[in-house]
Amino acid sequence: MPSFASELKRQLAARTGDPASPNRKAELAGLVDAAGTCDDSGVTIHTSSAAVARSVVRLWRSEFGLEPRLSPSGSNLFGQSRYVVRVEGNRAIQAAEELRAERERSWREAGSARVAFLRGVFQGVGSVTRPGYRRGHHLEFVHENEEFVRRVAHLSRAPLKVVSRRGRWVAYTKSADGLTTLLAQMGLHEAVLEYEAHAVLGEAKANANRVTNFDAANAARVAATASRQQEVLESLDPKTLPGALREMLELRLEHPDASLSELAQLGGLTKSAVNHRLRRLVSFSEISNQRSTSGRRR
Repeated sequence: MPSFASELKRQLAARTGDPASPNRKAELAGLVDAAGTCDDSGVTIHTSSAAVARSVVRLWRSEFGLEPRLSPSGSNLFGQSRYVVRVEGNRAIQAAEELRAERERSWREAGSARVAFLRGVFQGVGSVTRPGYRRGHHLEFVHENEEFVRRVAHLSRAPLKVVSRRGRWVAYTKSADGLTTLLAQMGLHEAVLEYEAHAVLGEAKANANRVTNFDAANAARVAATASRQQEVLESLDPKTLPGALREMLELRLEHPDASLSELAQLGGLTKSAVNHRLRRLVSFSEISNQRSTSGRRR
C-alpha cells in the first residue's frame, strides 16, 4: 500500500497532464533543484515515484520539446523502486539555464510561480505523515544543500524549522496548523480536509473519554457514599426517629445503591430534602455511637 506522501505526490504529478496547468516550468525547476543533477551533457532526475517520473517526462516534452529517457535504477533502502529521467544535448543544457532563471523568478515573486516551484520541490524531496498518525504531525523537505533548504523554508507560508540531520539539511514542521497551511499552499485541499476530519474525530473521542471517565468516577463516589451511609444507618433504631427521618431511613436501606436524585424521585421529595434528612440520620447515628461509647467507659 503506497504511503500517504506517495499519494500526495501522485496527485500533484497528475496535474501536469492538464495543458491548462499554470507555471509548469516553475514546477519542473523545483523538481530539478530538489531531485536533479546537471552535468556538461544534460540533466538527470531521480525519484522513487513512478507518477512523478512520468510527470517529469511530460514536462520536458511540453515545455522544451525534449524527448527524455526514463529507466529503472534499482530500489532504495525501503525496497521502493527507483527511476531515472535523463535528457541530453545542447537543448537540454539550454533548458537547464532557462529553469535556473525560472527558479530565480519563483523565489523573487509571490504567487502561482512560487506555489508551482514548491509543488515540484515536494515531489522531489518532500514527505508527510498520514492523518491520525500516532506520533503526531510531521512534514519535511530533506536535501544536502543548506542554502536550498533555507530558501524552501522562506517560500513556505507556514514557519519551518531548519536543522542538520545525519549530514543532510531538513526544513520541517510538527504543527498541525503549519502542515495544513503548507498543503493548502500547494493546492492539496483534499488532504487538508482529511487532516481536519481526523482532528475533529480525535476531539470527539477525547470528549467521549472525558465524559465516560467522569461518569465512572461519579458512579464510584455514589457507590462509596452509599456504602458508608449503609453501615452508619444500619446502627439506628427506627423506633427512636421522627416519622420523616424513619421513612428516609427505610428508603435508603431499601435502595442502598440509589443516588440522591433517585432517592428523591422514589420518595417524592426534592434532592435537597433527601440530602438534608440523610445528614440528620448520620448525625443521629454519630450521637448514638458517642452515647454508647460514653456508657461503656462508665
